[in-house]
Amino acid sequence: MKRAFTLIEVLVVTAVIALLAGLLLPALAQARNQGRRAVCLANLRQLAIATTGYLDENRDYFWRYYVDSTDPKGRSWWFGFEPNGPGSGKYRPLDKTRAALARYLRSTDNGLQCPSFPYEDGLYFPKFAARSASYGYNLLLGTPHPSRPTRRRAEFRNRSARVFVFADGVHFDFNPGINEGHYIEYAANPASLTSKTGYAHFRHNRRAQVLFLDGHADALPLRGPTYPALTPAGPAGNLTGPNGGRTLYGD
Repeated sequence: MKRAFTLIEVLVVTAVIALLAGLLLPALAQARNQGRRAVCLANLRQLAIATTGYLDENRDYFWRYYVDSTDPKGRSWWFGFEPNGPGSGKYRPLDKTRAALARYLRSTDNGLQCPSFPYEDGLYFPKFAARSASYGYNLLLGTPHPSRPTRRRAEFRNRSARVFVFADGVHFDFNPGINEGHYIEYAANPASLTSKTGYAHFRHNRRAQVLFLDGHADALPLRGPTYPALTPAGPAGNLTGPNGGRTLYGD
């Protein structure tokens, strides 16, 4: 005669399974987050190699955030060429093979994006047809103003480990929506909704992955005020060192 499980035995087994799930799920989530950080770090290392290659071939001058042209007509953003740009609205055309760093990168496909950027969130506003730049470029290095020269690597020789080139970024052109952080600029008052500059995005457990000019990358915590707009996958704010201020931007 087959022996059936008693109610107590079923409850005990259920409790054990629930306990094991409670122990394993946080570990799995942590492992997934660590994997995403590892991918993000590998992407920044690619950008570090590309940055070095570009500077070596361009007399140490950084690339501009964008350059407008008439032949062909369009805007050359640092992350790709927008024909007849700059346009407006969603899904604008973008040729990433003509990005400033394209020839120095292993690939310009969508894989060179942070896997923790909230592309699938309903608040995401896709400015371009292709995912282009979940990492923000330090705008102080590459001014778009044609009358001003961009900065040079040699200017930061003694502090290249303390000036960033790229970091996890997010932008708020379309509040309450978000879009990719194509550039990062220091905001004097990040707690103001009227300040829609590009911010660092602290999406890795309230830390932002940051690439410095000397080629090393680090995860920096949010030390100052948070931009008040709703930000999926982490808060946004300025990049600051332990003593605050904008020194990481190159000032």
